[in-house]
Amino acid sequence: MTRSPDPDVSGGNRPSTPQTPSSPPHPAGLRPAVSVERDRRRENRKPVQGKATLTVLDGPNANASFEIMTRDLSFSGISFLLRESLAVGQTCKIEITGNGPSATHICEVVRSRPLSNGKFEMAVQFRKL
Repeated sequence: MTRSPDPDVSGGNRPSTPQTPSSPPHPAGLRPAVSVERDRRRENRKPVQGKATLTVLDGPNANASFEIMTRDLSFSGISFLLRESLAVGQTCKIEITGNGPSATHICEVVRSRPLSNGKFEMAVQFRKL
């Protein structure tokens, strides 16, 4: 199909809908599916596997302590696997140990997602002391 030149623009054909370099034309007016779960991270996360101790500070399992392996880390939070689920909004303390100096953070649970292996993927956001 050929388009006739647009009288408002000299020397060229113009698509019927405006296009930008970041949005290429889609066949038959279809657009790519947009994931419902967009990546809402504000900072880059880096995969960091290390040992830490998680202590629950409130809720039904307050004062429970767990040895965890971290999955990834950013300036604002950390994710890990846990055998039990914590509720979003619960507060906890994480002491990260390793080769360097240890660090302790007060955190709030921001994600708890069940996995097929029976564990839960947890994500916490660091809070100020």
